[in-house]
Amino acid sequence: MALTPRSSTFTCISVVPVAGRIARDLDGSGDRRRSASVLLVTIWELGEAAGPLLIAPLSEMFGRYPVLNAANAAFVAATALAAASESTTVFVAARALTGFAVATNVLSPAVVGDLFPPERRGAAMSLIMIAPLLGGAVGPAIAGAVAQTRGWRAVVASGAVLAGACELLFIVGFRETYRVAILRRRAAALRRATGNPALRTPFDAGDDDKGSRGRLWAAVLRPAGVLAGSGVLLAVSLCGSVVYTYFYIMSTTLPDILEDVYGLSPAQSGTSFMSFSELRPGALDARCVTRPTTSPR
Repeated sequence: MALTPRSSTFTCISVVPVAGRIARDLDGSGDRRRSASVLLVTIWELGEAAGPLLIAPLSEMFGRYPVLNAANAAFVAATALAAASESTTVFVAARALTGFAVATNVLSPAVVGDLFPPERRGAAMSLIMIAPLLGGAVGPAIAGAVAQTRGWRAVVASGAVLAGACELLFIVGFRETYRVAILRRRAAALRRATGNPALRTPFDAGDDDKGSRGRLWAAVLRPAGVLAGSGVLLAVSLCGSVVYTYFYIMSTTLPDILEDVYGLSPAQSGTSFMSFSELRPGALDARCVTRPTTSPR
């Protein structure tokens, strides 16, 4: 489980030291290059902010396993599209889709909650928290070295390969953990075996009145209601937004300064990001995340 957050963080952060090269390769040296290099880094977070609004409710309706695997497959496909893109428009769109498909930031804590009682979640959560730190630290260093020798497409393609390997491990080793989905499947099997349509789980009460769309819409609106009703959560969100802003200002300006002003190579520029990997937004997500989907107790 901890490998996938690390791969998504690596894929996100690995383009930072080579963003200028990507924009220059795809767009030339025009005035648009600078804005394109910033957008292809920051657009990820737009997708990553919007994705959980759909991923979390879908996991409540259909379970963790199908949603995680579908999102991971979309992540790999969008990353491969970015590696093969021939224009910044396609690259930016692929990065947005990749950010949207990041399911592990949302569902990894939920899976931990499914598997462990509250007093035993610390060890599992510590692995999830350290994964974004490692990916954010080694990602730019590896990306700079690879880009210097093999080009930026090899950097993006390596993210697709890493994510694909993690998805194969998910398909082989991961099983459904959400008890609601498990009980619903057992109830459906019993209805088929016994021919008794009245067999239902305790969690299905009232679902027929809302319907699937009603349940999905209610789940999508739930984060807004929780945010509006909690001053502490609002303060944490504002703090997180400041950290995100600082991180991306540094991420989009530091490589050009190091390479153009100080004459560092892409590999040397990439290693500089290890010094502030603690400020990687994924690390803040891991420390401050509130589990959007909970297991009924």
